[in-house]
Amino acid sequence: MTNRLYSPDSSYVALIYYIDNGAMGNSRSMANVLMVGDTLGSLNKGKLPCKDLPHNSCYFPDHWINSKTLQVTLEEISFVKAGLPFDSTAIKVNGIDCKVVPYDNSYERAPLIKHLSFSDDRKKILIVYQYTGDLNISAIKYGDKLPKYGNLVTIPAGNVDPIQYATWHGDDIGLYMKDARMYEPSDYINKGVAYKVDLADIGQTKIPSESVLYADPRIDNLLKEEGVSTKGVITESIWNMRDNKSAFNYEYEYRVAGQRFRSGFRIFRDFKAGAQYKEGDSVEVLYDPKEPLIHTDKISR
Repeated sequence: MTNRLYSPDSSYVALIYYIDNGAMGNSRSMANVLMVGDTLGSLNKGKLPCKDLPHNSCYFPDHWINSKTLQVTLEEISFVKAGLPFDSTAIKVNGIDCKVVPYDNSYERAPLIKHLSFSDDRKKILIVYQYTGDLNISAIKYGDKLPKYGNLVTIPAGNVDPIQYATWHGDDIGLYMKDARMYEPSDYINKGVAYKVDLADIGQTKIPSESVLYADPRIDNLLKEEGVSTKGVITESIWNMRDNKSAFNYEYEYRVAGQRFRSGFRIFRDFKAGAQYKEGDSVEVLYDPKEPLIHTDKISR
């Protein structure tokens, strides 16, 4: 048992628990809504159902709205991977009305932009981004807003992520990984995507350093000609060793017209010299006013 949520009048309880398959080495999380007097009986009563969708598509209790209404969550990512709109239809379980809302896999964090590139005609952008340990890849028209989760690929945190790079090939998109033939495209590419997306071996292309936000002179020129300056705020400073060199890695967040984005840069510097920036410090960010996720910072330039 991992959690118990009692209704305001203490007549019902929502239970979250794991079923361990023992020697099989795996377990799954389940949830029930029971009258308190029934908790000593079978847990098959009042079980919150699951949908037939990819990933984790079961309902889970969030909090009680009142003694007869429970708010439950569903993974929105399950619908995104299946190419379906989110289903917020209310359900009823064991006499309790359940209001359905999407589970927030972003944990209210701004998307961290890892890589972006223009299509050949400069009308579309390919963006690789994440929140916390996940991976999202989207292709959008220039000027459109970034989807919360990848409209091409969305891999939740804790799942296998073999994708090392993504790029345009004309109007098509290539996802690069080691030993691509070992992976099933349908396990990673969302259903019903509007582009032809292929898996390919990483050795078939030259990829930029993971610290390079973009390797496209057209983006450089765009920001030089039309970029607008704003302030980003350092939110994270971490030291580690990269290629046997001491490196300080920084993340920052910037805001434009109600939108929030995270980005980062790396400075190779001796550990004894200390970090040049700390959380709360400001950095100058140059962004495209038509598509604010296109950006760079003074340090990276």
